[in-house]
Amino acid sequence: MKTGMDLASLYNLYVNDLFIYGCYLGFEREVVKDAIHDVFVKLTADEDLLRHISHIKFYLFKSLKNRLLDIHKEVRREVTLGNVVPLEEMPFNIMINVEDLIIEREEQIQIKNEIEQMLNALTDRQREIIYLRYVQEYDYKQIAELLQISVHGCRKLVSKAILSLRERFSVFLIL
Repeated sequence: MKTGMDLASLYNLYVNDLFIYGCYLGFEREVVKDAIHDVFVKLTADEDLLRHISHIKFYLFKSLKNRLLDIHKEVRREVTLGNVVPLEEMPFNIMINVEDLIIEREEQIQIKNEIEQMLNALTDRQREIIYLRYVQEYDYKQIAELLQISVHGCRKLVSKAILSLRERFSVFLIL
């Protein structure tokens, strides 16, 4: 990790990306906020940990996902077996947030609807992997580690998602 970057700077730099990712995983906003704070509390408690992390953003994303999964497991224990959703089926919902933007032209609304339709055609896992690869720009090795799959499986899942979009929407996607 780069020296000279304190914990507050790291928090300010990555908190929005972490929050969006946690929400995309399907967790409530307050749960995501708490999990992000838990991750930074852990870093505060072990100051030497930062010196051994080479890719801080990746570490934070992985830590957040692990913390959210722990929270999911804790809640799941309190729920009857009929209501339990396996972790492999945990939703990953990407929603195009246009509430914060001023949409001046009808074309923007149409593009937004088409993108949402395309993303909703993908499985939760495919949406997550497309988000990690093309929005967060992680390499296949990092995504494979984060999703606990092989690099080959990761590449295959990305290819399958892109192929699915091309076949279903007859468009050439440059990703």
